[in-house]
Amino acid sequence: MAVKKKKTALKAAFMYIILMSGAWMFVDSCGSSYKRLAGEDIVPASFEFGKENAEISILGHKASIDTSAVRCDSKLYSGMYILSPDELRVIIYLISLTDKL
Repeated sequence: MAVKKKKTALKAAFMYIILMSGAWMFVDSCGSSYKRLAGEDIVPASFEFGKENAEISILGHKASIDTSAVRCDSKLYSGMYILSPDELRVIIYLISLTDKL
């Protein structure tokens, strides 16, 4: 039974890696094609995090997400922290450490 669960988890992780690498290759190739056709440099994807919002840019299209509702003193932040898995907490902690460097 445990071997079957491990195989299923490995298959899911492998499919995730294949899908994410395929999506990244698509975005990267679109960015380089745009550079060749238009003669302008374009960043394939970027993420900027400010105090009040987060901005995601993919191939020149920008989306802004309001993060003011998730302040350290809000109830939503506490609930999200309690309900989040340990792996996500570790990843967020490591990202916050690289921000201070």
